[in-house]
Amino acid sequence: MMLSRSPLIFLLSIFTVQVSATTIVISPGVGFDDATLSSSIPNQQGNNPGTTLGEMRMNLFQEAAQVWADILNSNVDITVAALFEDKFCDANSATLGSAGATSSWADFGAGDAGVAYHVALAESLKNSNMNATSVEISAQFNSKVDSDPVCLGGGGFYYGLDGNAPAGTTALFPVVLHELGHGLGFTSISDVQPGGSGKFVGAGGYPDAYSRNLHDLDVGTSWDSMSDAERLASALNEPALVWKGARATADRSLHLGAAPELVINSPGGIAGTFEALLGDEPTIIIPVGGVTANVIDGNNFGDGCSQINEGSFNGKIILFDKSDSCMSATPAFFSEFATNAVGVIIADTTGTGLPDMSGQISNQEITIPYVGVTKSVADDLRANIASANVTIGLSTSKLNGENQGMVKMYAPAAFEQGSSVSHWSRTASPDLLMEPVQGTLEYADVDLTAAAFDDIGWSVNIPGGVLEVIFKDGFE
Repeated sequence: MMLSRSPLIFLLSIFTVQVSATTIVISPGVGFDDATLSSSIPNQQGNNPGTTLGEMRMNLFQEAAQVWADILNSNVDITVAALFEDKFCDANSATLGSAGATSSWADFGAGDAGVAYHVALAESLKNSNMNATSVEISAQFNSKVDSDPVCLGGGGFYYGLDGNAPAGTTALFPVVLHELGHGLGFTSISDVQPGGSGKFVGAGGYPDAYSRNLHDLDVGTSWDSMSDAERLASALNEPALVWKGARATADRSLHLGAAPELVINSPGGIAGTFEALLGDEPTIIIPVGGVTANVIDGNNFGDGCSQINEGSFNGKIILFDKSDSCMSATPAFFSEFATNAVGVIIADTTGTGLPDMSGQISNQEITIPYVGVTKSVADDLRANIASANVTIGLSTSKLNGENQGMVKMYAPAAFEQGSSVSHWSRTASPDLLMEPVQGTLEYADVDLTAAAFDDIGWSVNIPGGVLEVIFKDGFE
């Protein structure tokens, strides 16, 4: 996710995926030589034919490379240096991977003057190699997921090539696909972290091809026309920070569903329609007309993270604060199956926007809608709880993850290093590959990212087709 210029030592052979669109070369490092037998970790193997962990990793990278190679056009090889190393991980969260372009280029006789391009895109536009023997993308993935019994419950990465990760495992394929997306250009080359300069830090100090598609609706201008101070503020300005690129804007309805919303019906003093963020469970049902009910304050009965044994919630919508002790699906699960509630509202407690609604409960089909709302909306409901009646429904005029007809970017009020600005907003649904936290994704679907790559200058093909796989230097 961060621009990297660090040299890497490559320990194994070179693997190439070649198609008419482009050639992607995987230069594998530490972790691709792991001799652990795949037969000893069958829950992680799925349909991956590799006989060792290292081979399974290479096969999975092959699949991810195939996806991008078939979408993007370049006559210049794109080399990816990939390895596994220890990164942060505990029982509930982890840094799964990171990747970035190793350099950027400007005024190189192709593309637009005064614009910095990530190196793989620059070489495609120039139609020539520009960085000698250097790799175009550097990528690192968390070895602890497979080696640490505490990390994410000890289930390990799922290396299957079918998108059917068993409960307790973490699917690696969408992580690799996501990180390669960053290395290919889905990231801002700017210093907009708190205390930063606000300047562009790519080649020549010019606006990069990605960032000039960022537009702030509050300021009314795009990042390449802002002052440094305006850019710093805009990096914290969700939902006003949007993608202005024409192709992604035109294609947004192909990938985004109707936006969830919370309508406060009564009392009249707080009535209105408010933005809401839908939970990740794919089995949620929101009927035509939505779900309407009176609201009960669930905080009177606990945080929703454990069995609820008090209160009569039948036919009610329960309001909980977002707890650090569990994911948002947990109170929805208990509310549906222990209390017969018809819906759940999860309130942000920080005052910075919508709460984290990511995460799913394995082997459970939560059908009642549960949505996240801002702290101010929840405060109004609690102040009027005796007469609060709401509807959880779907908008008839707005897509999930757009603002004023453009796709929202991830720009929370509390800056997140490596995530802010360089991802779609987490409000998008169905989930998009380039969101900062991945939920339910269609296997091998890069969704709106291909359109964004068209906006930054890539020649883009419609996904599909057959790839020719070529092995080099003895890798089998």
